[in-house]
Amino acid sequence: MTRISLAIGACLALGPAPVMAEQKAMTAEARIPADLHYLLSTPRGYETSGETYPLIVWLHGGDQGGSDIDKVRSSGLPALIDGGRDIPFIVFSPQNPSEELLYPIEKVKAVLDEVMARYRVDPSRVSVVGYSRGAFGAWAMAEQYPETFAAVVPIAGGGNRHYLNRTSENAAFWVFHGTDDDVIPLSDSVVLYERLKTLKRDARLTVFENTSHQAVEAAALDETGLWDWLLKQRLASKPAP
Repeated sequence: MTRISLAIGACLALGPAPVMAEQKAMTAEARIPADLHYLLSTPRGYETSGETYPLIVWLHGGDQGGSDIDKVRSSGLPALIDGGRDIPFIVFSPQNPSEELLYPIEKVKAVLDEVMARYRVDPSRVSVVGYSRGAFGAWAMAEQYPETFAAVVPIAGGGNRHYLNRTSENAAFWVFHGTDDDVIPLSDSVVLYERLKTLKRDARLTVFENTSHQAVEAAALDETGLWDWLLKQRLASKPAP
């Protein structure tokens, strides 16, 4: 009798059992607009031809972000095009809307899809080339959208090597960096390149001696053979088992 009384007293002292909070499964209906400014150029002969063309996504460095699209013309592929360079690609150059953050790659991909639907793009010959902050974007896009890019060219960037196993086995990588880069160390590119080689990806690394972070952008784009190499890349489908 005494034991039963003690047990009841203990339960009363503890009070009622707590009510567990209910978690409801919900679906968001919010939409993030892909409101990016961008430059786009078509190669010589595009207007009079019915052919499809390879496309390059150019991701600029950190000092060209914001809302003034003319800043994107100041270097890289847009500067070469404005200077009269004949580049045999459709070139899509989105502007990072932030002056401080990394590229919003989901927005870039959404606008890229729109561009590819509007222009005669060969979907098996799409490449992404990025410099500095844009190189971080190039690495991220190769990991996030492996079915899209035949070639990936990061110049003086870095990224997360742990996700490189997500990249396409059919994609080719050409990584560039300078020995005198005091903004993003050469080791950032080396560790990613070495991970690619471990994964048996088609990867090459070019290191420019006595080259700063600012100078490596032009050095990479002037690299002998880069443009022919890009033209040869194709994201071929694996044969069905």
